[in-house]
Amino acid sequence: MSMEQDPRFKYLERKIGLFVLAALAGVVLVVALVGYQKDLFTSTYTLHFTVDRGTGFTKGMPVKLSGFRIGRVTDLALNNQAMVDITIEVAKKYHSWVRSDSTVKLVKEGLVGDSIVEVSVGSLDKPQVKDGDSLTYVKTKGLDELADEIAEKVKPVLIEVKEIISYVNDPEGDLKKTVRNLELLTRNLETTRSNADALLSGANRNLEGIARQTATLLDTTGRKIDSLDLTTINASLDRLPPLLDKTDAAMANLVQISDDTRLMTRQTFPLLPGLLSRTEELLFSTDRLMNTLNRSWLLGGTDAPSLDRTGKAGDSHD
Repeated sequence: MSMEQDPRFKYLERKIGLFVLAALAGVVLVVALVGYQKDLFTSTYTLHFTVDRGTGFTKGMPVKLSGFRIGRVTDLALNNQAMVDITIEVAKKYHSWVRSDSTVKLVKEGLVGDSIVEVSVGSLDKPQVKDGDSLTYVKTKGLDELADEIAEKVKPVLIEVKEIISYVNDPEGDLKKTVRNLELLTRNLETTRSNADALLSGANRNLEGIARQTATLLDTTGRKIDSLDLTTINASLDRLPPLLDKTDAAMANLVQISDDTRLMTRQTFPLLPGLLSRTEELLFSTDRLMNTLNRSWLLGGTDAPSLDRTGKAGDSHD
């Protein structure tokens, strides 16, 4: 009776009812959000693919196409061939993008992001997959495999770097010897520079002496030139033109004589063959005449004069 009269308990049942309704609405909202995230209220179909190892795959991990979430992984099971069968659920509203040539692979979102199952977009000329069909899995290298591969590639480089460092630090190596030789060469260069400076100083002194001697020679030459009798030189130069004229006339006479000699030679050579032949005939006739005289009885030769057959002996006065 007193509780009914207490104002604090007035409308208590109504408040409790409102609180319960709000709690139920919150539960329903949470369930709706979870169901939306888990695709509980979306019409889906099931696809399968098989991998050689289930590392990196977990139930509930998202399935994405072109970076957009289209489903999730619902089951993982080990088959008779010791391989892993994986089942995914894909929303039917994305059914048109998943074709028979679509592939599945495990990738990471970013360098250190979460792993996801990525489905590639199929060709539009290929048929759409059906509920329960299988997709082809494309194996990708995990971080451990990539690390092993990088280590295998880097190992030879590290070995070569170690050998190079050992070679550089070797006190009897070529590099150390080269450095020592360079130091010795530097010291020798300093000595060579000192010698070169001394040589240049001596050369400068010699050049100064040569310059003084040259100046003296020029002065002497100038005095000799000044001492020359320009009048005599001018008179000698005045006599040069007539002498040159006489020389030109003599050369012209020599040229004329040479031309006349050449002309007489050309005129005489054609007559030489006839003169030679006539001379040979004259010599031959003279030789024959001399031979005849030698044989004649007048010169004591053997030939006697011939007698007239009509004459008589002893009748010389007739």
